[in-house]
Amino acid sequence: MTLTREQEQPLPDKALRRQYGPCWSAAGDRLAISGNKHPLPVILDRELHDAWATKDTVFIVNRDGTGLHQLVDEAGPAAVASALSPDGSQVLYTQEINGQLQIFKIDVNSEVQTQLTHIGGPFRRTNYGGDWFDPAYTLPVSPQPALLTTTWGELKKK
Repeated sequence: MTLTREQEQPLPDKALRRQYGPCWSAAGDRLAISGNKHPLPVILDRELHDAWATKDTVFIVNRDGTGLHQLVDEAGPAAVASALSPDGSQVLYTQEINGQLQIFKIDVNSEVQTQLTHIGGPFRRTNYGGDWFDPAYTLPVSPQPALLTTTWGELKKK
């Protein structure tokens, strides 16, 4: 295998004007990506830019750039920080609700959304982003009495 250091953009700019935060499926056949399909306003005042940025949402696309599908409606606050589950069936994302960032998951096939967090914190990014783990790659953990810590009372007796 030769390392070429070539970069490849999964989608052309005309398909998705702004693209960021890509997350590949474990099989490498699909990509969840945050983005915005609307052109950036020509006049860049703060109000127009903020209105444009709230259109950021979550998409899923095949590895070859085909099948671009918007998963989250852009009518609400921006949906960002997408993370695709190991089997590619669900996507985690972050969206602001009542001034607090919350983490949601959406089923790729049924598009049923579930809010996973319901509280906010004092920091803007308290509930920002999420990640999955594949249970197939976890190590078993069981108690091992020989590795338990010794209490102070037992030490004093010796």
